[in-house]
Amino acid sequence: MKQKTIDDIAQEAGVSKATVSRVISHPEIVSKRTQDRVRAVMEKYSYTPSLLAQGLAGSPTKTIGVVIDELSNFFFIEIAEGIDHVLSPNGYSMLLSSSRWIEERETQLVRSLISNRVQGVLIAPISENGIAIRLLQEAGIPFVVINSIPKDPSISYACCNNFEGGRLAAEYLNMYPSEQIIVITGFEHQSIEHRLEGFFRTISAPESIIRYSQVKTQEEGYHLVPQLIADNQIDCKKTTLFITNDNVAIGIINRLVDMGIRIPEQVSILGYDNIRISELCRIPLTTISQSITKTGEMAAQSLLKLLKKPESVYHHLIQPTLIERKTTIH
Repeated sequence: MKQKTIDDIAQEAGVSKATVSRVISHPEIVSKRTQDRVRAVMEKYSYTPSLLAQGLAGSPTKTIGVVIDELSNFFFIEIAEGIDHVLSPNGYSMLLSSSRWIEERETQLVRSLISNRVQGVLIAPISENGIAIRLLQEAGIPFVVINSIPKDPSISYACCNNFEGGRLAAEYLNMYPSEQIIVITGFEHQSIEHRLEGFFRTISAPESIIRYSQVKTQEEGYHLVPQLIADNQIDCKKTTLFITNDNVAIGIINRLVDMGIRIPEQVSILGYDNIRISELCRIPLTTISQSITKTGEMAAQSLLKLLKKPESVYHHLIQPTLIERKTTIH
């Protein structure tokens, strides 16, 4: 059944569209009898307000909503830092929130930003085609997607070329063969899919690659090492790990050092992201850089342009680079 609009609710309840909006946002100024009638129709159709009427009814604030996936992930913190580099000098404040990789939470955060009349939104979405993106489009609020490439070409984005990053990783590992290569990934996301696509199209003998998935945090990386020893004998076989998240890679490095397993002589490690701490961990991490702070800056710059010219579209595909440090032999 087609989702009901605020006009449909108003017509069936026998009230104006403005009254429905007041029931949603300022019920205290509507009689209880009218409230009950409107709410009964809303409940009948499981109506969820788009928040367009209530969210855009007042004057916009000079605030930009920012929705990221993880506050505990240095990648997203550095994205936010890049955003702030652009917004603050231009007199904008940043309202930062995290979806924690939960789609329902992401949707609610976007609804809240619309109702709070933010002037624009920067979002690192869980899915490039999720409900949150549709809500922003329906509300007509300028927004830019970060860390994903939307299927809709009319949506602006700033994202690393993750396919190229995966290809660079494989090209590098092809130069330094080992007895086994293990790929470790975390959350399922378009960016990871593209990295793996580039990697497996380029790596020698892709059918021999060992895969671990859903390893999401530094702690989970730390605790994965005994399993890698038990299942894959990484303490005996010369092994290369390609880890698509620097946070996880750092956890693995810490555990290997604690256990006395030599890096890179026994286990070589290639990460992805080049978060700032990757250079400062116990053994500096070789990684693929996706210019994190620059990504945040470019997204924010694009949004400020959209605020002046909403019909414009900005696509920034940022090229990755390989950063060699001490966790690989070179």
